[in-house]
Amino acid sequence: MRTNANVGEANWYLFGSALKGLSDASDIDLVVVCQTHGLADAIRRAVDVDQLGRPIHLSILTQAEQTEIRFVEKQGCVQVV
Repeated sequence: MRTNANVGEANWYLFGSALKGLSDASDIDLVVVCQTHGLADAIRRAVDVDQLGRPIHLSILTQAEQTEIRFVEKQGCVQVV
């Protein structure tokens, strides 16, 4: 929630092996869907994936991109924030 307050409205989703159990996952796959490219850039600046304890693969899409490719539905993503 803190990130949303700093950069604007965004929906965060978990997908991949971490959905089966975080303790067994070799990495954490996240996708963020936001309204604009400006918000996507702000999220990239705000999130330092190298400072986290486990490898994070962060993908960021605008709502328009998500509508076009339907990544969230195709990957079975689960909203986390």
